[in-house]
Amino acid sequence: MTRKSTLLSHLALTCMLLLLSFGCETRAVTMEIPGFGNANIEGVWIWRLSESTGHYVRACRLELYDSQLDESGKEVVPYLQLCDAPDQIGFDLKATIARLPSDPDTIVLTMWYFRFDDAGQFKASSYNSTGESPLSATTLSL
Repeated sequence: MTRKSTLLSHLALTCMLLLLSFGCETRAVTMEIPGFGNANIEGVWIWRLSESTGHYVRACRLELYDSQLDESGKEVVPYLQLCDAPDQIGFDLKATIARLPSDPDTIVLTMWYFRFDDAGQFKASSYNSTGESPLSATTLSL
């Protein structure tokens, strides 16, 4: 392991420990995103079920950027998690892209999601400059 990769590993571990000390739970979330390959998707909204209203409300936004090749030649998409609460910070992350063989414009991503709020039921929707998709049919417990 090179000195640079060792330093990055220690930095990542330190960041994760700090997040845990602030009450943040980190979860890997896998989602299928149709339309990404033709540059129609700008990001994903994560929605949380409100216990008081019974409706889903926006919790965080995952901004997706142009795909690129990483140092090992894998296709990745950089993304930024932004939550609306003023005490929460944004996270710059990358997810490896898996394209569906039957539809290369549809990708599957496993992204890290940092949840600062209480555990609950979550759904997702994708968005672009022309609008937003309906909420996902799948509900996740995070």
